[in-house]
Amino acid sequence: MPNPGSESRDSPSLHRRRLGAVLRSFRERSLISREVAGQELDCSESKISRIENGDVRVHQRDLYALLDLYNVTDNKVRTELRELAAQGGKRGGWWTKYNNEVTGSFRRFMELETVATAIRRVSVTAIPGILQTQDYARRVISATAPHYTDEAIARQLALRAERQRRLFEPSPPDNWIILDEAVLHREVGGRRIMTAQLKRLLDAAEQPGIRMQLLPFSLGAHQAMPGSFAIMRFLPPDPDVVYSEGFTGEVMLDDPAELRSCFLVFDRLVSEALSPERTKNYIAEVLRDHY
Repeated sequence: MPNPGSESRDSPSLHRRRLGAVLRSFRERSLISREVAGQELDCSESKISRIENGDVRVHQRDLYALLDLYNVTDNKVRTELRELAAQGGKRGGWWTKYNNEVTGSFRRFMELETVATAIRRVSVTAIPGILQTQDYARRVISATAPHYTDEAIARQLALRAERQRRLFEPSPPDNWIILDEAVLHREVGGRRIMTAQLKRLLDAAEQPGIRMQLLPFSLGAHQAMPGSFAIMRFLPPDPDVVYSEGFTGEVMLDDPAELRSCFLVFDRLVSEALSPERTKNYIAEVLRDHY
């Protein structure tokens, strides 16, 4: 059993994920389906799935009902799980003030991004949000969400700035970022904005804890062409998570087979991309020759 207080970088979402993983293991050990568990709680099978994925808080009454169903009688285990449920039900951190501006999946991503020990990012269509200048971000938001008001755009910009600030706090997560060369040439907002944006990339590449690599056009087709994604890693016992976003929305993946596949893709991209030093030189060349 994990110790609820053993993690220094913590969040309600991590507690919910720990609890959900334990409950899933108890259910599978008992050979009980999600459908049967849902009947015990008088809820849908999908709610049991959301509990096990850490998407929703678990009320004490529901927790005890599941533990009784799974024949978990050890008082120490039940007490530890009750504490996990209580911690998982607490109000979140700074990101909660942006609840109305983001989807539930992106809110979970922000919360986990804050407590991750390492993040592997792949971006093929635009500069990642954590590295965008305000002018670049404003143009991206306006283009991808044309219905946003000026006030809504301002809130999104404030959110990006908050995420960026935390990237440079003491003991930030280790960030390994792979960019497709296309993001350097897609002229978002014009030459002035792109000049500032590429300078921002070069500055970020010099920061401790940030490793940046580029997939050059000369590489041709590569495995990240279907879309961008981020792999978030945590201290044991918390499992890794993959966040992927596209035109139809965001997806959070924590299935072991899917995680292995994403790690294999990332490792392949690392081997194909330019080295961090060559990447910095290449960005500087694009800045000099095109902007």
